[in-house]
Amino acid sequence: MRRLKKFFAVITARLLPMSATTEDAYFVATGEEDGAALVIRGLKAIPARVHETDLPNRVVIHWRYETVLNGMPDADANSAQIALEDALMPLDVNQIGRQVLVVTGNNRKEWHWYVKDFDSWIAELDQKLAMSPAYPIDISHTYEPQWSSYKAFLAGMNGL
Repeated sequence: MRRLKKFFAVITARLLPMSATTEDAYFVATGEEDGAALVIRGLKAIPARVHETDLPNRVVIHWRYETVLNGMPDADANSAQIALEDALMPLDVNQIGRQVLVVTGNNRKEWHWYVKDFDSWIAELDQKLAMSPAYPIDISHTYEPQWSSYKAFLAGMNGL
């Protein structure tokens, strides 16, 4: 989250009709970090019927890549990242976990989640990726039952 704090002042946000359900509202924001473009998308608010303490584990999937496209992924990396997102989609349900933010730019893509049980969630992810090519990702997790990183990010967004 340290990196995200650097660009709060240069982000603009707009609501898009991207919701998976009628209760979820998503945003897309653009910004800059270290001179590189960023695109951030995520949930505008904690979804209805989700209690933070039910999904207390913050998971971040990191994908680093090299590019000459102002920090954005090239077509091949972008296609592979979309395939990974498609594999992640079935895990984005209130009882298992919720993806709250996706940050793309400055030679990285990050998916930020809150999940019920990290070990179960990672086992589900492994199952979903069993037939996929190996992705160059690192996964970290912390116990964060109040969703403080996500809330701090939203508090720093102007115009949301």
